[in-house]
Amino acid sequence: MSLLKQDKIAIEDSKVVRFRLVISVTIFIIWSVIIFNILKDISFFLDWFEDLGTLAPLLFTLILIIGVVILAPTPIMKVTAGALFPYWLAVVINFTASIVGGLLAFFLGRWLFRDSIAKIVASDKRLQNIEVAIGEEAMRISVLVRLSPLIPDEWLNYIMASGPVTTRVFFLSTLSSIVYSLAYAYFGHAVGTIALSSNAMGGFKQSPLGIALLVLGLIATVIATIIVTKVTMKALNDAIEEE
Repeated sequence: MSLLKQDKIAIEDSKVVRFRLVISVTIFIIWSVIIFNILKDISFFLDWFEDLGTLAPLLFTLILIIGVVILAPTPIMKVTAGALFPYWLAVVINFTASIVGGLLAFFLGRWLFRDSIAKIVASDKRLQNIEVAIGEEAMRISVLVRLSPLIPDEWLNYIMASGPVTTRVFFLSTLSSIVYSLAYAYFGHAVGTIALSSNAMGGFKQSPLGIALLVLGLIATVIATIIVTKVTMKALNDAIEEE
């Protein structure tokens, strides 16, 4: 491949990464606004969840697991978990659902849908390159793909099922989902704390320091997520080129 062609591909990949980062941030902002406005007016829903007691987090985890398996937009659900439950409980819910749902999707993809998924991979050059790279260095590439925005996490479970990834490597790679489990839970926690306060935005007047720290934490979480994404995308592209 000529240097000119390689430079052209690199520029195109860079544009794709930036575009997806912008889209991701935009989606989080829009969803935060939606959560803020909706949660203030659905007290009956929150009361219903409170009435469930200890069953509430179990039910939400089950719903989230099903969402992972059926390719639902689980980031939205994981942010919602942060708004509904205490922060660390939301992290546990998100992380548990990512692992359990991921394993279920992986087994379904490996035993029921492997041929269909293989055809999808065969039609996409980028997915082919990732599959080849995984075959050479399974663990590192699997973790990098999991942390990058290249492929939605829900789709990745099925795509990895069609390749040479072992169950052990797949399971260990899913542990890296703790990074986004923490981030999604905090997004929801920050927005939910404001939206669910007794007088909503009035909370800024009652506890300006607490709200300020909450917002600063949210900004830090967004920045950290963007940094992780950019670093893993660069490492992934370098690894694929090496292979």
